[in-house]
Amino acid sequence: MPGHPEETVVRAAESPVGAWLGIETIGTSEGEAILHMPTRREMGDSAQAVHGGFIALLADSAMARAMGTVPTAGGRHYDFDLKLNFIAAGRIGEHLRAVARVLHSGRRTGVAECRVEGEDGRLVATATASFIVNQPESRRADVD
Repeated sequence: MPGHPEETVVRAAESPVGAWLGIETIGTSEGEAILHMPTRREMGDSAQAVHGGFIALLADSAMARAMGTVPTAGGRHYDFDLKLNFIAAGRIGEHLRAVARVLHSGRRTGVAECRVEGEDGRLVATATASFIVNQPESRRADVD
């Protein structure tokens, strides 16, 4: 996609579950992140499509990674709200791609959006998430 970071693996996912699932960070820039996740038979639901929980995990991971690329007054961010819209089935055996973008990054909250796409570029899901920014103890007195 034009305007997105070059797609070369920069490092594996930071979380143990991301590493276990093979999620890779493909690229980042300020306010953006692209992640890939391979799918396998064990991720299938009764219809033999990728279970929505795995798609949600990929979108959530991508949005958190995008939030991590923007300055948030020295704080750590944690999502407290996640909304997904499933558009098409993820196919077992394909790599899903999540493209996340930060919409708002403030001192106390942040908002991000994500598109999850199949290998053929079809839209699988869209997502948004809200984040709380926790200030380090040394900064809390300055912010409040």
